[in-house]
Amino acid sequence: MVTGAKVLTASVLDLLTRPELLQRARLEFDQAVKTAPYFAVLPADAKPPLDLNKAIMDRFRPEMRKFYLAERPRLN
Repeated sequence: MVTGAKVLTASVLDLLTRPELLQRARLEFDQAVKTAPYFAVLPADAKPPLDLNKAIMDRFRPEMRKFYLAERPRLN
């Protein structure tokens, strides 16, 4: 994971410090999108099965409550 994070960081630094590289990446992305456009696999009216693990969650929720945060974290 550390090596992957280093590679991602170095890639972002390259893109931020070399505008021509960013421009080439954008052109390549635009070309790829034209040849293989995105399409949703799920139908637009698909709903997630929210009760899929309800029995398991109801069973373990009391034990998990002791790990809940007492207050909402502030991310400034």
